[in-house]
Amino acid sequence: MPEMQTIEQFAQAMEKEDIKSLKHHTTMKFSKVALRDKSSLDDLKVLKIPTGEATIVEIKDVSENHKKVVVEVGKNKKKLLYELKKVTKTGEWVVDDIYINQKHKNLNVMKSVSEQMDLLLTIREFVDAWEHGNRDDILASTDGEFKETLDQLQPAFLAKLAKRVSGNSSKSKWKKPDAQLDKNIAIIRLDRRSGQMIITMKLKDGKWKATDVAVESRVDGQHVKSAKKEARMLLAVSNFLDAYNQNDKVALKKYSADKFYQGSLNFGDLKVAPLPDSNVAAADYELKTEGDLANFITQNNGKMVNLSILKIESDEMDIPDQYLIEEVTLFKDHGNQQITLTSLFSSRAITLLFNEALTKHDIKILGFSSTPDLSTRVWDKVSPNLVAQLPVDDIAQPGFEILDIDFNGSVTKVHARQGNLPLTYILRDHLGQLLVDDIELDLQGRPASVKATLELLVQIQNYAYDIHENNIRNLQRHSSRDFNELVWRQVDRVPKTAYPIPELLMSKLTSMELNENQGLARIKLGDDQRGATVLIKKQHDEYVVDDIMIHSDKVASRYVSSKKELRLSMAANSGTLRQNAAFQATYTISSDSKPEEITPISIPEVEPAAFEVPQQEP
Repeated sequence: MPEMQTIEQFAQAMEKEDIKSLKHHTTMKFSKVALRDKSSLDDLKVLKIPTGEATIVEIKDVSENHKKVVVEVGKNKKKLLYELKKVTKTGEWVVDDIYINQKHKNLNVMKSVSEQMDLLLTIREFVDAWEHGNRDDILASTDGEFKETLDQLQPAFLAKLAKRVSGNSSKSKWKKPDAQLDKNIAIIRLDRRSGQMIITMKLKDGKWKATDVAVESRVDGQHVKSAKKEARMLLAVSNFLDAYNQNDKVALKKYSADKFYQGSLNFGDLKVAPLPDSNVAAADYELKTEGDLANFITQNNGKMVNLSILKIESDEMDIPDQYLIEEVTLFKDHGNQQITLTSLFSSRAITLLFNEALTKHDIKILGFSSTPDLSTRVWDKVSPNLVAQLPVDDIAQPGFEILDIDFNGSVTKVHARQGNLPLTYILRDHLGQLLVDDIELDLQGRPASVKATLELLVQIQNYAYDIHENNIRNLQRHSSRDFNELVWRQVDRVPKTAYPIPELLMSKLTSMELNENQGLARIKLGDDQRGATVLIKKQHDEYVVDDIMIHSDKVASRYVSSKKELRLSMAANSGTLRQNAAFQATYTISSDSKPEEITPISIPEVEPAAFEVPQQEP
């Protein structure tokens, strides 16, 4: 019978591993699909097609040139279905395909040998392409979104990804992959030396193409959960680095998480923190994934750089998930110091903003860019009428320049130069935002802390303004108990003797001695000929004025206590006293003798030009 003769010739050629004879006894379609490679014979063995004595069970004529033949092979009588076709030119019958009845999860499934061979050979070609890292072959083995992403990758990125996926070739014999087929989709598990490769393939236009691949490695840290996802992460990194080095902020916004862009890159000077370009980064990198987060670690001039990648899941089925750069961390001092671009750029920006606000005496911006402690102790206490005379000239000169930035946890130190004056801005993290907490500078005769200095100077200026405005209540609040008992609680109005004091208190700071432990301060303003020394003490956790020593060259000591002078002036001029005020007189007048005339120390009265009539705020 021609059917039996055809089947026996095919089986004999397969047993002899005679690929030439196999091609002769099969159709062109079968040869091109199942016998297209020299490794086809090995894969035929992997399929374990039953051989041995065959008995024809049934013959079905589909057409004049097409037959379906069911045979039982071997002692176990394994059933095979042969599809035979007649060659038009020679009239010879040849094998067009073979179907093997296989049990899978209690189901009998007829699987085509040509389809299985095509899949096996495709798997071989896929593994070979990824092992050798040929770009064109890798792209040819893939399809869909996977192929599109790989095609956009830098060659170095693709080569490194291919090496991670392929691992080391297994020296053991080629084993039959575990393939699960469902219509046009196949999931193949293939044992490799480093672990197991899981390839997802899709049949399109009669050809199997990989749509993703994963690796379950025996080595910790070498797993590849999804090559397609890793490729998209690498593409996000590549696009970000290219946009960063081109200073293209429009593109950076596209490839960065919104919070990262708005809070850092949007206003940052990218030249301050150079990053490697994509080619350099691809040469040596490590990609660590965990859930929806990943870290891309590479080197830049010998220093480690970490790009944090965030996965943004899409709500639409046909729109793929998005990968964006969430943060960039720079490692300095052999990894002991970590600096994020957000901290770097925001620290520079907030420092420049703060310095500009100092120059412009902009209290609102100063408060916005300061910690609550600095705002409470200084800016909130500045009288609106004294903003223009804010005592910050030393730290608000032209020529501000940032020299270096040190990061240490929640504290950041910005080293800068203000003209010829070196200073350090102290920034602290407050609710995730860096704010100016203090400025440190080294000037002889004053505290290093600008916050501590301004806290007292602002209080002195406010005190001067209260004297000028005749605000007895405020003077009482900000004076020591002794000063109040001797002066401010005894009067309804500021004595004329105090009129020159405001202008003297507005003099430039000469020196400041501050002992925070004892709660005492001595502030010298102006010079020895014209100025004042203010004595301050801490009372109920608040600094208050205890005395004001007026500088005068008309007395031997050169210093006159305002507290005592005002007391004497009040005693000599009863009209300045509050009515019914009860106080112990500092001297007595006898009825038997003429009282000794007390001549108060004369201090020239100067109109306080520093306090002009306050204008209404616009």
